[in-house]
Amino acid sequence: MVAVFFVFFAGVALIVVDAGNAADRLDQAVTDPLNATYLLQGQAVCLTVGRSESPAAPGSATKAKTAVQGRPVFGDLDRDGDEDAVLFLTHDPGGSGTFYYVAAAIKKDGRYRGSNAILLGDRISPRDMGIRDDAIVVNYADRRPGVPMSANPTVGQTAVLLLKDSRLVEISPVGERGNVVEGWVTIGHEVRSFKPCDAENDLWLMGQSPALKEIMAAYRREIPDDKDYRPLFMVFAGKLIETPPDGFGADYEAAFLATHLIRVAVGANCTRVSLNIDSANGYMHKITFDISKLNEDGLYGPPGGKRALSYAFCIPDADGIKAEVAAIDPSVNFYAGSPGRIGCNSKQVLCIGSTHQEDFEGVIQDLAQLPYVQRIDESVFE
Repeated sequence: MVAVFFVFFAGVALIVVDAGNAADRLDQAVTDPLNATYLLQGQAVCLTVGRSESPAAPGSATKAKTAVQGRPVFGDLDRDGDEDAVLFLTHDPGGSGTFYYVAAAIKKDGRYRGSNAILLGDRISPRDMGIRDDAIVVNYADRRPGVPMSANPTVGQTAVLLLKDSRLVEISPVGERGNVVEGWVTIGHEVRSFKPCDAENDLWLMGQSPALKEIMAAYRREIPDDKDYRPLFMVFAGKLIETPPDGFGADYEAAFLATHLIRVAVGANCTRVSLNIDSANGYMHKITFDISKLNEDGLYGPPGGKRALSYAFCIPDADGIKAEVAAIDPSVNFYAGSPGRIGCNSKQVLCIGSTHQEDFEGVIQDLAQLPYVQRIDESVFE
């Protein structure tokens, strides 16, 4: 997975055109995704060096501003061999809100065309973004329901976006072991199977799959002879489930529930492993305690007895690493020579931090993303 962390900068220079001209503007190809046109809520927004500005209303002195935040992420979203771009956009319509979007710039013949933009939320806190297995994964922090917008966003969220028919679409996590997968589909009399690239055996393709009608129609377009039984390469989202108790599917060891058909790839072969949607935040397993029990101030416990949670982790005993950790977590204290309950070894330093700090959840997530931090435990009586 290619990842980028966001460095924010101010200023804009933008053009917004009305929705009636949106299609024409989006058809214009440019050499740089920072100068492309993107569709935000039905309006075409034309960027100039990643920025844009226009009157919030006709004759208004208030400006609506849009800007690219951080650096674009590059990867091949449509598997044509060209490096497409994914951008994180903010849009300030001139009121109190600042709305965060993700958009793509698709490269064809050396030039980019902007896509529609997917809204993530108002005044969220971005973490990182990347392209993996034909999917765009965006990690960010939001607020719990009912928390005022003045509070810092502390609840980690993941958005998974796909490019489908030249448009970005957001897919919801499909539950435990949800995946974006690629593999071979075979459909015929008494056969409806799917063999993922990273699996040894065929899976039964479940009849109640939300995407089954679309999958079967795509299969028949490419293989109209229902006696051919040729495998057809497809990419879709779904999850592994138990086989049905009876019928043809009962003979399979496992079944697959397909929720979204992403694309049919005639002539393609297996090249990548699947993306686990529920594990898109690949570092989150390092955090072994329940962050959700904490309130927005990083406190937990009964009314009148709330307290901060202390957490412990180990890092290599090196001045540069300690400086990096201290820059991320201003609450941290270092205890050289002490293993703590977490069990730091002789070449490591025990670190103790506290959740009673601004954006505590973001701090803990940033710590978990450090490659040398293997685990973050709740610290009790350290």
